[in-house]
Amino acid sequence: MGIFASLKWLDGQVNPSGIKTRVFWAPKTHILTHPKVIAVPLTASDYVTLAGDYGMAVGKTFFELYSTQGKGKVDFEPIGEKDHKMFVNKGSFSFPDISDDAKSMAKSNINSNVVLVALLPHETEFRAVVIGEEDWDTTVTFKGTSGDAAGSAKGLTFDIEAPSVNPLPSYKGAIVLPDGTYDCETGVFTPTV
Repeated sequence: MGIFASLKWLDGQVNPSGIKTRVFWAPKTHILTHPKVIAVPLTASDYVTLAGDYGMAVGKTFFELYSTQGKGKVDFEPIGEKDHKMFVNKGSFSFPDISDDAKSMAKSNINSNVVLVALLPHETEFRAVVIGEEDWDTTVTFKGTSGDAAGSAKGLTFDIEAPSVNPLPSYKGAIVLPDGTYDCETGVFTPTV
């Protein structure tokens, strides 16, 4: 059963597009516990928000990927047959180099099952969405280019997609990184002491 609510728009409301330049990802093998959709949602937000934090294996963290502003996005669309419909969540991110580190990332992740958290811009709140959940495998693809002329676009493109019962589920928990913790609800990064 769904939670139905009106969608209203205010005149002059600011509505930025795209994603922020920070994207976080981790192999599922590094995650011991995943946040879950709220069991008894009371609001429309509860209906598509994951509750809790990612529980990481000892010594494991999320990694960070810089994505060139204006070159990254997330989206969702329906998949499935009548009475079996779900969503496929997708993301595309652009790193501006094909360095050895970038190629190593591509090689390490091409056949891996990962979870990715992307940050969305917004005027009044912090928004993070997840691609890849505990029950569904992700498909990851990479392509790299040197560019074809001076000043042309070059680098690594990282594409990910995963099925879900939720369209780009929201995440308000913590992201543990090698150098600290990022709180997706407040946007505060706390360095490791």
